[in-house]
Amino acid sequence: MTVELNHHSDNFSRDVLLRDGALVRMRFLRQTDREGLIALFKRCSPETIRYRFLRMVTSLPDSQLDQLVAVDGRSHVALVLTQGEIANEKIVAVGRYFVLDEQPTTAEVSFLVEDAFQRRGIGTILLDALAEFARQHGITRFAADVLADNRLMLSVFRKAGYALTANISYGVTHLEFPISRNEVAEARRDAQEAEAERASLSHVFEPKTVAVIGASRDPASVGGALFRNLLRWGFTGTLFPINQSANSIAGVHAYASITDLPEPPELVFIAVPAEHVIETARQCAAAGARALCVLSAGFAETGATGRAEQNNLLDVCRASGMRLVGPNCMGLVNTSGNVRLLGTFAPVEPPAGNVAMSSQSGALGLALMAQAGEIGLGVSSFISVGNKADVSGNDLLQFWESDEATDVILFYLESFGNPRRFARIARRVSRAKPIVAVKSGRTSAGARAASSHTAALASSDRAADALFAQTGIIRVDTLAEFFSVARLLASQPIPKGKRLGVLTNGGGPGIIAVDAAIAAGLEIPPLSETTQAKLRDVLPAAATVTNPVDMIASASPAHYRACLEILCDDPDLDSLLVIFIPPLATPTREVAQVLSDVLAARPNLQKTVAAVFFDPYSTTIKVPVSESKTAKAKRSVPVYDFPESAAVALAAAVKYGLWRSTPTGSIADIAVDRDLAQSIIARYPSGGWLNQPDVAALLNTAGIHIVPAKIAHTAKEAAAAAAEFQSPVALKVHQPAVLHKSDVGGVLLNIAPADAAAGFQQLARQLAEHNITLEAASVMPMAKPGVEVLAGITHDPVFGPLVAFGSGGFFVELLDDVVFRVLPLTDRDAREMILSTRAHRLLKGYRGAPEADIASVEDLLLRLGALAEAVPQIAEIDLNPVIVHPRGEGLTMIDARIRLS
Repeated sequence: MTVELNHHSDNFSRDVLLRDGALVRMRFLRQTDREGLIALFKRCSPETIRYRFLRMVTSLPDSQLDQLVAVDGRSHVALVLTQGEIANEKIVAVGRYFVLDEQPTTAEVSFLVEDAFQRRGIGTILLDALAEFARQHGITRFAADVLADNRLMLSVFRKAGYALTANISYGVTHLEFPISRNEVAEARRDAQEAEAERASLSHVFEPKTVAVIGASRDPASVGGALFRNLLRWGFTGTLFPINQSANSIAGVHAYASITDLPEPPELVFIAVPAEHVIETARQCAAAGARALCVLSAGFAETGATGRAEQNNLLDVCRASGMRLVGPNCMGLVNTSGNVRLLGTFAPVEPPAGNVAMSSQSGALGLALMAQAGEIGLGVSSFISVGNKADVSGNDLLQFWESDEATDVILFYLESFGNPRRFARIARRVSRAKPIVAVKSGRTSAGARAASSHTAALASSDRAADALFAQTGIIRVDTLAEFFSVARLLASQPIPKGKRLGVLTNGGGPGIIAVDAAIAAGLEIPPLSETTQAKLRDVLPAAATVTNPVDMIASASPAHYRACLEILCDDPDLDSLLVIFIPPLATPTREVAQVLSDVLAARPNLQKTVAAVFFDPYSTTIKVPVSESKTAKAKRSVPVYDFPESAAVALAAAVKYGLWRSTPTGSIADIAVDRDLAQSIIARYPSGGWLNQPDVAALLNTAGIHIVPAKIAHTAKEAAAAAAEFQSPVALKVHQPAVLHKSDVGGVLLNIAPADAAAGFQQLARQLAEHNITLEAASVMPMAKPGVEVLAGITHDPVFGPLVAFGSGGFFVELLDDVVFRVLPLTDRDAREMILSTRAHRLLKGYRGAPEADIASVEDLLLRLGALAEAVPQIAEIDLNPVIVHPRGEGLTMIDARIRLS
């Protein structure tokens, strides 16, 4: 599990999954941890102590303890892993670094891990966390002294992915390595995190033993219905009903308490009143349960009191290492023949398939699962995450990433818990498996409804769009689109391009399909002369053989077969849409059989094929071609009721395919002078807008340079400032309260130095017309001409810093031409931001204008992202306008504002 630290993490505490799925908590070492360190020391073997201190040590004297707990959060940092409830937690591992006096950018790192917790990934977890924190404090290298026979610790360093240098002297190996981010270390970290998540959630989705607390004789009760579903569906493991008063439930021997079970349950479903859930969870922990699924409501969704109870429940689970699904959920399902887990009380039985589904709304999720069964969309697993106290979309993505039963991942989302981590994981998972998401709360009213339904604050919709764009997630707006896209992805290969061929027996539907496809961003290319000639040979003279191919209403199944074979073999088409309107002479099933036969004869066909049958009795065509690559379901052709639905699904698949085929971006290694930045920030203890000199200085810490401006408070000062520049100048009102200067006459351009004093007075008169008193004006030289754009940072309460880019000046609001991306920003993100705006056409050279220096804009966006990450106190940066000059000539920033939180 990734740990994210920042300058304001004194109270930092995170749950961490070990390699075997066990759960521990990470926090900073405290001065009060002396007894915990002594206890850890006593539990460690003599060999472990010798490895840590490079010699035999039998006790920790007070002087050494004083040194170990004398952390300062900068030059001496220590992280501990703990287990157990907070009031009685025990320290099981410590990782620390000391900055070397003679090398202030190098720190010596060391670890002590209790014997019982060794070989479980703790060393690399602590190393990654310490390296992240050290980077934020300007430390660039780690050093370590390791005994030559400490093979376990040496292996940790060697496999960490950093470039090691080693020297051996007198049985001690001295290691040094840079701790800058690199692809090898990131890949190793991601693999370890995914392995831990998979091991942890296997107790949820693949349990060998299941207990139901609250199982009832009443089949209409929640616990009674859930237990009978598990029993009826043939759960392959051992099933225990728990009921204080019943001897048996549905013919199965019942137990009065979980402590009476003959073996520890791996997964426990809890269906008891909310006031009894926490004590029940404690009993589960004592019995050795590994995961809970709490169906009971009455927690965070009800308000502050319920949230406090939910936090207490989560503390119980974290202390014992149990994973928690819910509370306030409707259960989970695994259709695998090796598990057969129907862990819900609803009367839904989904067919097995290759689609995994998560829903934040339990009722809607079950309705979606029922609908999936009706349209033939098979499910590999389903989970209702409820309040997401623990298990969330981040965890599920990593489990489904390596799940061989899953090809497509579906999410219904109402909020994000940790969007930064979600983005990092989803970006990786999307490279292998498509992710489709419905995110509610797109409108302000929808956001309010989402909050009241889940007790979770709805996120900014633009920020959500940014996250989806960066990670390749296919966002759909409606539930109808949700299923349209899912059906195509679950049964067809991903399109390799935008070129669509349309085959129809009706001109009207063909035209509608073409219009819908083009509107969705697809291409309808004319067919080649070779393909047209082949079509003319098999069709009547009245048919149209360009694209769409209109066989006319009299087309028979034989015509469909011949034309479909020709189009399947056309190398200039990436996908096909087959439309059929049933005339009196041709039943739908005959055309369906033709489609099935033609594709069955081409098991290696890589074209994406969809169909539209204007027949209310049509169902999904099963095409027995080749097994999908993970062998869940045979390839089939999704059949849609109308061309628009098919076009939307095909366009979504095309967009995803193009995203996946584009190389992943990389995070630029941009140095930010954090110490200088924090010294500037310290001048504003209450936050607020920075003055212009500090704006320039703070931007300069990330290598962003603005046009030097002088501040004038009088006409005389304006004249003196303009005289120094010896060129025409711009005069602008310099008052934080005036956001849109041009709206109130607060900008004068091309003022000759000799006219600067008069210009200052004119500026004052113009502002006075809007009841604004001119207090100060900025005086700066006029910039060279170019394309005006906007760049900046804004802060979303859920997603954190967002990088913004769009058209400059007032066009950004007039045209609503602005895009956002969440951090961290890659070079690909910066490039795609520019491409997705109308401003891009101007930058490329509109109507004969020279192409602008787009590379300098990309560099600016990356530097803004680096600055926002390095200085989390930044609430807003507004660079508008930024004037982009012709290619190779850079850009000029003539107006900059920064606000601190």
